[in-house]
Amino acid sequence: MTQVFVALDLEATGMDPSRDEVIEIGAVKFRGGKIIDYFQTMVRPRSVLSFGIQTLTGLTNKDLNEAPRFAAVAPKLRDFVKQAPIVGQSVGMDLEMLAAGGLGLPNRQYDTFEMATMLLPELRTYDLGTIAATLGVPPSHKHRAVADAETAMHVFNRLYDRIEALDDATLDRLAELTRISQSSLTHLFSAVVRERRGEVDSYGGNSIGAALLAKLGGEREATPEAAFLVTRARPARLEPTGVEPEISPGTLRAAMGAEGPFANALIGFEERPQQLDMMLAVANNLNRGGRTLIEAGTGTGKSLGYLLPAALHAVEHGDPVVVSTATIALQDQLIKKDIPALRAAAADAARLDPSSPIAKLENLQASVLKGRSNYLCLRRWFLAQREAVSSETQAQLYAKVTAWLQTTETGDRAELRLSQDEGSLWGRLAEEEGACVPAQCVFHRRNQCFLFRARAEAEASHIVVVNHSLLLSDLLRNGSVLPSYRHLVVDEAQHLEAEATTQAGFSVSRPQAVDLLKRIIRDEAQLGTVGALGMTFRTLTSVSGNQGRAAAADLQMHLQAARNASADALSGIERMFVTLGEFVERYDSLATGYERRVRVTGALRSDPAWSQVEIEWDGAAQPLGTLVELLRQFSDVVETFDDEVLPTRLEILTELETLESDSVELRRRLFQLLSQASDDMICWLSRHQTTGETSVHAVPLHVADLLRDELYRRCESITLTSATLTTDRTFDYIKDRLGLEDADELNVPSPFDYAASTLLAVMDDVPEPGQPGHQKALQRAVLEICRASEGRAMVLFTSHNALQTTYRALKADLERDGILVLGQRIDGSPRQLVERLLANPKTVIFGTNSFWEGVDIVGEALSLLVITRLPFSVPSDPVFAARSELFEEPFIDYAVPQAILRFKQGFGRLIRSADDRGACVVLDRRVVSRRYGESFVASLPDCRFIVGNADEVSSSVRDWLAVQNVTSAPRH
Repeated sequence: MTQVFVALDLEATGMDPSRDEVIEIGAVKFRGGKIIDYFQTMVRPRSVLSFGIQTLTGLTNKDLNEAPRFAAVAPKLRDFVKQAPIVGQSVGMDLEMLAAGGLGLPNRQYDTFEMATMLLPELRTYDLGTIAATLGVPPSHKHRAVADAETAMHVFNRLYDRIEALDDATLDRLAELTRISQSSLTHLFSAVVRERRGEVDSYGGNSIGAALLAKLGGEREATPEAAFLVTRARPARLEPTGVEPEISPGTLRAAMGAEGPFANALIGFEERPQQLDMMLAVANNLNRGGRTLIEAGTGTGKSLGYLLPAALHAVEHGDPVVVSTATIALQDQLIKKDIPALRAAAADAARLDPSSPIAKLENLQASVLKGRSNYLCLRRWFLAQREAVSSETQAQLYAKVTAWLQTTETGDRAELRLSQDEGSLWGRLAEEEGACVPAQCVFHRRNQCFLFRARAEAEASHIVVVNHSLLLSDLLRNGSVLPSYRHLVVDEAQHLEAEATTQAGFSVSRPQAVDLLKRIIRDEAQLGTVGALGMTFRTLTSVSGNQGRAAAADLQMHLQAARNASADALSGIERMFVTLGEFVERYDSLATGYERRVRVTGALRSDPAWSQVEIEWDGAAQPLGTLVELLRQFSDVVETFDDEVLPTRLEILTELETLESDSVELRRRLFQLLSQASDDMICWLSRHQTTGETSVHAVPLHVADLLRDELYRRCESITLTSATLTTDRTFDYIKDRLGLEDADELNVPSPFDYAASTLLAVMDDVPEPGQPGHQKALQRAVLEICRASEGRAMVLFTSHNALQTTYRALKADLERDGILVLGQRIDGSPRQLVERLLANPKTVIFGTNSFWEGVDIVGEALSLLVITRLPFSVPSDPVFAARSELFEEPFIDYAVPQAILRFKQGFGRLIRSADDRGACVVLDRRVVSRRYGESFVASLPDCRFIVGNADEVSSSVRDWLAVQNVTSAPRH
């Protein structure tokens, strides 16, 4: 690399160039790996630094008092940079900040964040530290300008090496796509292309495309498709062993004993009688068959509690067990932590007794399987590469996928960092129900299809980990993804009803409908008539001979009819959704938040204005039906060609048939929602407050029967487990909601001593929600108890509006006391907020939905949990409102139990290990002022329990957290 670059990083008073100021500049001039010069200076802003910025950067107002103003620094920085390209992490934001201060730098810029999202698709996060660690760059002092600039330099150099190592076809394609997307990286890719054309032999064996090239015998000029036309070996399917013995309780007891293999294999292992009780129940269920509900309190070791008996059964019998979870975090834990722990224990057992049942788990095979739409379809991908790229977003997506295909072994979208706009185009490239005929797909025949490779791995596995979404969607859509199974474990089972509701329902938005119509046919200014029909017509007209000319003549008239029908359907759809949006505004004019919802009831359908919706739908339905007929006619013509004459015949037919199926389904769904009321469906309209887009939705009123008919009856054994299944210490509510009235049940208490470790306090001087003075009293309460705990706190809200109001009111007061306040959707993602809390425990996180469960913070960093309000569902929520009507006493029989489960999930964030100590403060006095409040308290473990006003509770929290050992006085 002969080019001189400058790596740049700034620290500032905030992230808004229009009002924030630069406080530190760091720059490094370099050529390749050699540093030429440094530039570093503090900058004195006009305003004082906030507490948050001081905490983040380590800079204080005193540090900046003697620093020069930005106007004095700017000319020196300009002279240092000169004409050199500027590199850095999200460097465009830094340059905007400089420009706002009066220093505009027109230099080319290369963003390491953008480079990494393309070249390191496997990362979960793309902060500079994570990218640097992945590339082997030593860590530096975070959030200091010159250190971050030097790190950015090293990151840039290593990412540049990866670009240089790309094969010719990929490099050329990326240069083209970055040009179309107007990415700043286009100059970088083009420079490497030009350099390679002058130095062809510079390609090395360390290419990230080496795996693909190796398949082609090192042929750099081969097409990208060729790498996926090499036949891959298929793993052997798991076969029944014919062994009859059941899982022995003695085997489990020995395995989990103080001298057992797990004690040797797992660091910090301790015997847990509760975990053994759970294992015995799961084993009995696998041995005998049936349905079992198990609530396993925090600290039980729930995942190992079902994995060990499941693995023993699967390995011994050659009979797979499917494990379904609700969250990616738990899937990752199972695959990356718990299943490797089983193998480690098996290895230890094998050294002592190779014939023991535990030793056999050395051969345990496990895999993760996801729904179709998560996997890239190679047929659709390579077909799409033959068409012109029509937008910057499409080019950005294609560039990421092009680079990603060099390394991916799974084709799983989760490996890609896609923007919302890029994600909206993923469906055109993904596997889709009915869009593939495996026997006719060359990639499937050679075992290269990502979906079927994942399915083949699942068929070879003892444990198959899925999510609830795939578990249920596969059942409802003919079971074409999951391999055959007889035994099922459902973890996080409290989410099963909600996911069944989602999977058995559907929604249609205006953008979805419009996108479908444009995929069928559209006119582009520079490209002419495109879409499936336009491209089919072009392809057939290019076929030489009489058959091609006859086909073109036959379809010419149909193409014009398709243009007309598409225009009419598009116009009708647009008008219909405008009218539906007006309905939402009329019936939900006072709503706040991100989305307005209006349930479509008989009363709404009787509104005279609803007839206009039906008229407009009829106007769209007729031309949509015409398009369906035209798609069939185009398919009929394509069918007449031989593969030799039309090599892409199968791809074209599959695309036309998929669009026909999607169009029929769109008509059916809109008809069902708008014209055919059903007492068994819940229908509603929604309107997004930011985008203004309106959608229509429908879900089933009941799902218990669906679960019984589609899920439970097909399995010999089902174990459903969670830390939160009981309400008021019974399983009655969850049994009713899931249709498991005859299931066995086991409540395994937590091994933690909550009476000694946990203070549960209810503040009784905060007015109930909705009463005068509630918000001000809540703010005072949060302020005092967070001062008492000196941060180390998480405050849970049930709405973003309440969070933001409280955040604005308290941030300055708490930060004056040296306590950093971080708000969800304000100061970063949940992961980022938790990382900052762990780095600086004198912090308070204000969180909503995603903080009520799944957050795992062990130790003193989280010592105080504040629940601001009992987590009742919003009464106007369409699903909640419709299902409430099924109960004689909907509040007590439906709303309260539902809220209790959510309440327990929130409470469970506090104590995560036997050594943790903390206080949970509830600011909703209904816990003690209303009769149903007793059920909330009774559903929690036995804690030290007090009721008092703000001063009393704050004092108790302070004392409780200050003392390590107290004599407990549990509630009774």
